[in-house]
Amino acid sequence: MSKNLIPNGTFTQGGSLPEAWTFRSLMPNIEPVFQKVDFQGSAAVLAHGGGNPNCVGHLVAKMNIKCGETYKLKVLFHITEDIDPQQHLMFSLYADDFTVFNNGIFKFKKLGDNWVCGENTFYVPGEGELPGEARITFRLNGTGIVHIREMTMEATDPIPPRPVKIACSKAKPAPGTWDEHWSYAFDQLEGRGIDLFLMPEVFNDCEIEGDDGPGIQFMAKQAKRHKMYVSGSILYRDPRDGYVYNAALLFDRNGKLCGRYDKNHPFSNEILNMGVLPGHDVPVFDTDFGKVGMLICYDSWFTDVAELLALKGAEIILFPNAGYYRSLVPARAADNCVRIVSSSLDGDCGIWDTSGADVCCPDLDTTRHSKCDTTFNDVLVEQIGEVKIVSCVMDLSQSPSPHNWGGPLMSAPGGRRNRREQHRLLYDQIQREIKRWWD
Repeated sequence: MSKNLIPNGTFTQGGSLPEAWTFRSLMPNIEPVFQKVDFQGSAAVLAHGGGNPNCVGHLVAKMNIKCGETYKLKVLFHITEDIDPQQHLMFSLYADDFTVFNNGIFKFKKLGDNWVCGENTFYVPGEGELPGEARITFRLNGTGIVHIREMTMEATDPIPPRPVKIACSKAKPAPGTWDEHWSYAFDQLEGRGIDLFLMPEVFNDCEIEGDDGPGIQFMAKQAKRHKMYVSGSILYRDPRDGYVYNAALLFDRNGKLCGRYDKNHPFSNEILNMGVLPGHDVPVFDTDFGKVGMLICYDSWFTDVAELLALKGAEIILFPNAGYYRSLVPARAADNCVRIVSSSLDGDCGIWDTSGADVCCPDLDTTRHSKCDTTFNDVLVEQIGEVKIVSCVMDLSQSPSPHNWGGPLMSAPGGRRNRREQHRLLYDQIQREIKRWWD
């Protein structure tokens, strides 16, 4: 007996449309085409726009969803080359009035020969059963063709928590004393179980150094000694080209360098008076608890670094800085559904979750409606010598939006590729305007 909660999810029964599925038209002049067909030897749903690039419509199957369970939603389909699954397709679930529960598939994988699969695991809160529906949406493509082989939803094991203990800092010791004060702070954190500690931008008195410099040696030593990831920014002279970059470095629990990000947007003074050059890449680094990206100080005034990091899969963005405009940070976190950890010389330190909530005062913004369990706990603010430290435990298994109306499909987009409802993005026009130096 099938465990699939979606009726006729393999589309084997039915005539022109699969049995138990109905077509929902939004307006007659934008209807796409759905029909049951045989494709490569098996039943499938054919979806296409009928030549209309403005088409939008759904194939819908009614179902009941049992609350208090964890489910895995999966889909398998074939596409022509002019289909972008993130833009032209959506596979989703809704219950009750759409605000009680909504979710769907947000990531897809190429299987070869134009076959694609996608899946998502999620928890349905509450008790009892909710009347709901599964939807297949085709939109905004007049020429592409999709053949959908199956759509399944089955109960699965609960999503395990993914706790990580993070600490950020604020300090600007007197010149020549940074080693002493930071060493004392690390010593006092001994045995706290911290997984990641972030130091500020140029914490080493802005000294330019190479691979064996004091700032690099210090971070590597503390990471190895305390078995934690350690990061901070220094002015780094790259031996490969001799140029100086403002580089954020990440050391693993063994004291090995496992990540480097060169500031893409140096402050004007860094370029004009210090010889610091802008970086070129925006990498994401794998750790034993999740994916980490970095941005540095002046980067925060631009949207591109944080957005690119999130699209590349960063779950936490480290933000070492000398000083910053604090109100920008919750926007960067909420826009991109990432956690941001800030350490500063002159500004305050802080940690924000994916809904843009400051862990030290999460209810400050009354327009935030995350509608889920808090994804952080054990928040601690302390002063250790000259170093202020904020720490907390964050659960990376949950990533709520600031407007989470029952789930990610009715929420703020939070960096999701297929929650951008448009024919095209405006980045090419922005690039042209930036390059246009004349009026």
